[in-house]
Amino acid sequence: MFLRFINLICLLICIAPVLVAAQAASPSADVHQIVERMMAAQQENRTHLRVFTVKRDYQVLDKQMERKAQVVANVTVVPPGQEQSKIESNSGGMIWQKILRDVLAKESESPEDQRRTEISPENYDFRMTGEQMLEGRRCYLLALIPKAQDRDLVRGQVWVDAETYNISRMEGDATKSPSWWVLDLHILMAYGEVDGMWVRKFTHAVANVRFKGRYVMESRALEYHSTGQTASGTQRDLKPGILAGSAVNP
Repeated sequence: MFLRFINLICLLICIAPVLVAAQAASPSADVHQIVERMMAAQQENRTHLRVFTVKRDYQVLDKQMERKAQVVANVTVVPPGQEQSKIESNSGGMIWQKILRDVLAKESESPEDQRRTEISPENYDFRMTGEQMLEGRRCYLLALIPKAQDRDLVRGQVWVDAETYNISRMEGDATKSPSWWVLDLHILMAYGEVDGMWVRKFTHAVANVRFKGRYVMESRALEYHSTGQTASGTQRDLKPGILAGSAVNP
């Protein structure tokens, strides 16, 4: 039951672009222009990706928000999107630790698998619903409408930065329940800049499990360092750095 719930969370983690490049914005851009520029920026940025390692804190919380398990892992992101993880520490119940290890394993899916669930016109229709300020930045607010009743897609909304076309936040509900046990699943992901790269910094997923109640899985980036190697093999001299904590309060 719980493994099915976590497997869906892992797939959803891959749905948004890992890194997005900046482009100039037009104040009068419509939804088609926004999506086109968002996708063009994503494609452009793939040529500038670098290998980096991020330390992430994974936790499972029960309905009282008491921690059931915690895993801290160093995750190396290798362009164009593969992840390799090494657990630094873990605590809590064994079954919950296994769930979090399964999350880490699922995040290592190939880029081909990630494309099945990414935010793109191939998987979603988009509708402009307005504009909203997010952490001091003006964003276009787009509704996400899945093109298929697939449990790996979500129905919700995405915040696209009006100046850079970076995806700043994604939030929504699973289009289809992963199992009879899971009544509903809600997920939120927040992104931010790290040394010129736009990366996922925070994930918050909530499931209402039949007969068990509310369970939460959170993943938060703590710190990072980069080898400075781009997708084309060019080296840069970069120093380790600390990622700011997410300002999102789910």
